[in-house]
Amino acid sequence: PTRSSPCGSAPPSTNSRRKAPKAKGDDVIQPVTYVEINSPDLPRTRTFMEEVFDWHLEPFAAADYLVAAAGDGGGVDSGLMPSQDGNPRTIPVIRVDDLEASLAAVVACGGKVVVPAFSISGVGRGCYITDPVGVLVGLHHYDPWAP
Repeated sequence: PTRSSPCGSAPPSTNSRRKAPKAKGDDVIQPVTYVEINSPDLPRTRTFMEEVFDWHLEPFAAADYLVAAAGDGGGVDSGLMPSQDGNPRTIPVIRVDDLEASLAAVVACGGKVVVPAFSISGVGRGCYITDPVGVLVGLHHYDPWAP
């Protein structure tokens, strides 16, 4: 669960409210559940992923948003889409229980919201953030009843 007042005013290394490190083997509370691959050349990247890794990419939500399901073999589902700015990138997407609380925590801890919250019908709500040094991460709150 998201903490109600993360980071506070102390630097992360001296924050007394931080939880103790998790023991080896403990579950990640808010795991990466999805990876988005942005390609400047969608057809070439699709062919590469299908031929090299035997991915079975299917359109999802739009004809140019392709998804390869992880199946039962472990790992996470992967989305392949055209890059909006022409730059290749891979974005981990973290599932969160409460998108608004997570966004507040991002800002409180020095991060930035770079794409505000949006809805994906039948899937939930998402957004994109950066950490204080500019690492891009997606956040997703699953809601099968999202409009």
